[in-house]
Amino acid sequence: MRPLLTSLLWSSLVVGAALAPVAAQGAADPLVVADPAAVHVDRLCVKLQEGTGAELVDGRLRSRTGADLEAVARWFRQARVEPLVATVSWDELDRWHDQAAAVLPEGRRPGHLGLWFRVHAASAAQAEALHRSLAAEPLVTCVYHEPRYFLASAAVPGNDPLPPTPAYMALQGSHGPTTATLPGHDFPAAAAVYGGRGRGIGLRVIEDVWIFGHEDVEQLTAANLLGPAPAYEVTTANHGLSGASLVVADRNAFGITGAADEASARLIAIGTNGGIEGSLALAVSSSQPGDVVMIVIMVLVPGLGPGTFVPLEFYQAGFDAVRTATALNRHVVIPAGNGNRSLDDPALLGRFDRSFRDSGAIIVAASAGGNLQKAQFSNWGSRIDAHSWGDGVISCGYGTLFQGTTDFSQAYTAAATGTSSSTPHLAGAIAAIQGAARMQLGQTLSNAQIAALLAAHGATTPDVIGRRTDLPGIFTALGIYDGLRLSAPDAMIGAPVPEVLTATLSGAENDLMVLFGGLSPGNTNLGFNRPVHIDLGGLLSLGAFVLPSAPSTASWQLVVPNDLTLRGTDLYFQAVRWRAGALHVTNSCHATLL
Repeated sequence: MRPLLTSLLWSSLVVGAALAPVAAQGAADPLVVADPAAVHVDRLCVKLQEGTGAELVDGRLRSRTGADLEAVARWFRQARVEPLVATVSWDELDRWHDQAAAVLPEGRRPGHLGLWFRVHAASAAQAEALHRSLAAEPLVTCVYHEPRYFLASAAVPGNDPLPPTPAYMALQGSHGPTTATLPGHDFPAAAAVYGGRGRGIGLRVIEDVWIFGHEDVEQLTAANLLGPAPAYEVTTANHGLSGASLVVADRNAFGITGAADEASARLIAIGTNGGIEGSLALAVSSSQPGDVVMIVIMVLVPGLGPGTFVPLEFYQAGFDAVRTATALNRHVVIPAGNGNRSLDDPALLGRFDRSFRDSGAIIVAASAGGNLQKAQFSNWGSRIDAHSWGDGVISCGYGTLFQGTTDFSQAYTAAATGTSSSTPHLAGAIAAIQGAARMQLGQTLSNAQIAALLAAHGATTPDVIGRRTDLPGIFTALGIYDGLRLSAPDAMIGAPVPEVLTATLSGAENDLMVLFGGLSPGNTNLGFNRPVHIDLGGLLSLGAFVLPSAPSTASWQLVVPNDLTLRGTDLYFQAVRWRAGALHVTNSCHATLL
């Protein structure tokens, strides 16, 4: 009996050591200190043990499973306590927890979000006393001071009304070709594919506050808020505007164009929805699998030295919320942070070690503008999934490049920076990939598939910040390009030299291909390999082609007419290929006249 007991005790010590990076987020954690610059010194986040079924009913702690919670309740009664996640019911959180457990192995599952509580103490001193007392309770698995959230910006503190806003699209280097000396992600190549603008993909933007009514971001309206409206503050509002514009700025003849302008954005304010955890729960409850959640926020850990900003999932409640969302197949995209630090540093206790603790989020680093090297401020490490431009980014807001009005509704900057700028690019890229995959392949990609694509396709760098995502490479690898390419997703009406849209058909020698076009999209299944994406009632034949020998391609061109009444017209293209008695429907394409 004694050898068996010794073996069990030894196993317990080994397991305890392996779990230390997570469990050490209570009183014993040397990194979480009560620094008012980094945490709320009068608030605690407290997690109770799995299986206790703990919840607050009329302000009193009770157990759904019959567990005796009185030892914890006596401390709770000394302060004001509320659920950490109040935006979603306990029953819904319970269902999510069960769903996550069904798809994740033991040891990789998030904590039950319904078992997290926020304790409001009367003072910092009382919070410290409660922290010590709660950390000593066996049913409390985690307790720490609630973190503050920081914008991940590193430096930058519809119709075009008068004065006219210039067109800045040509300055969006992050949208440039992946083959350029300073490579971009080639968002135009993705946007020329139907679905590649993020159509059908929900985007949940979790931020502090935004500037509503900007001329170039139609989706930034109070009507798109989920939950209570936040209080306005100009610097944070410009930050929110800047990040949202990089994803969903309108496709028009002025300003900038968002990376996935057809994604459907909804806005969730951290301060009015109970923090990161409540905001993430609201994002999940209002979205569908395959949707994107963008959180351009980081946290400060003074225990590692001044200016140590790291990803928000450093804290266990944030990790549990993110892991719950990704287990339910939402793509959570967060910044690596602006701490100029390795996330592989042992001082971080393995919290960004994939082999131990992986939230499933896409973590984004920043590069030095178009250069394939780490921006000086950006964190790095093996946990990073990808990087994008983090300096000299064109976005809406701030007014340092152009400001036609005094209320920032016509403001632009050429100096957006930080992982605040790189992260929205990846959120847009994921929306573009998912939108095109759904439309062209009939597939909704998983988090693991998205992460694998980001790891495999894109320009490399000697720095440990992942690849710079290559959208055409990913579209090719997925088979999204399937016989039809469009030269551009949009064309300007009234250009000094008329612009030309070119559709290129490809296949094998002697293939017969017929190109069709229309002004309205459709999704009609006629029994072929994919649906027809042009409304059959307005389908027009644009030409038939027999493909020559190599290169086995043919092209059709449209010279854009100088007719302003056509501005805003969408054009849809798709072809069929006849080969050896079989009919094949190509991918579809999308262009807009500006």
